[in-house]
This record gives sequence, structure tokens and C-alpha cells, in this order.
Amino acid sequence: MDIYNYLKKDHQKVADLMQQVIDTKDLGDRQALFETIKQELTLHADSEEKTFYDAIEKATRSHAVEEKIEHANHEHDEIRDYLHKLSTTPIEEELWIETFGEFKHSVAHHVEEEEGEIFEKAKKYLSSHEATKLAKEMDALKQELKEQLEVPAGVLGDASAIGGLPKGR
Repeated sequence: MDIYNYLKKDHQKVADLMQQVIDTKDLGDRQALFETIKQELTLHADSEEKTFYDAIEKATRSHAVEEKIEHANHEHDEIRDYLHKLSTTPIEEELWIETFGEFKHSVAHHVEEEEGEIFEKAKKYLSSHEATKLAKEMDALKQELKEQLEVPAGVLGDASAIGGLPKGR
């Protein structure tokens, strides 16, 4: 699988999860779906920036392409801001679902630009071999980042473990 299909698959997965958030009335389900979206988008953006975007910039050395990547990075920052706002707004409030709608629109806009303009530019500069290699690199980085996010069981409930002190001291 090349990077373009890999990214499209990621984008579709998040779009499907977002639609499930809109469709569900159960707040517990909505919260669980949102947490999944938050993790997926965080892993996606971080790994995409360090693999795909970096590779495009190195391959092109074009000011126009650099501007597109800078714009895409800015959109990733906007998405992170939405994730933070949604994480700190009570899910039962009407403001949450309104903000989620704006967030969904922002993500869809980013995906449309990326799968259009950025993919088009990248395909001019990246060979099919490089595109396949990038998909593998991005997937490996996502897995590595996911493992870093996972906290061992019991650590969050044990303040002494956070401080690195053995229990009882």
C-alpha cells in the first residue's frame, strides 16, 4: 500500500467515527467514540508531519509546496485546538455538539485539500517506491507513538508510581 491509500484509509476511518458521533444519542458511546477519534487524529497528524510532509518538503524544495505543507500543518494545529476544546467541554452541553460540527467540517476541509492539492504535488516528486516506503514508515511511527501513549495499568491511580517512588515510602 502506498502513502496515498494509507492516508485515505486513515481519513475514511475518522470520517466514519465522526458520523457515528453525530448519529448516536448515547452520551457514553459518544464519549468513547470521541476518545477514539482524538487518539486516531493525534497519531495521524504527528506521524504524517514527521514522514509524509517532511518527505515532500525534502523532495521538492519548492516554495509553493512548502506553503501548502505549512498550511496543512496549521490545519493540524486547528484540529488539535478543537480536540482540546471538545475535551474540556462537557459532552452533554449543546455547545459540545455544535463545536463537534465545526470540528468535523474543519477535518473534512483539511482532508479535501490534502487528498487534492498535496497528493497531486507529492505524486510529481515521490516515486511509487518512496510512496510505499512512506506508508510503512508512517505506520511504524504511529505504532511507536501509540505505545508511548499507553500507560501501564494502575499507574494513573497510584501517585507514588507517578513520582517513581515505591509504594509505602
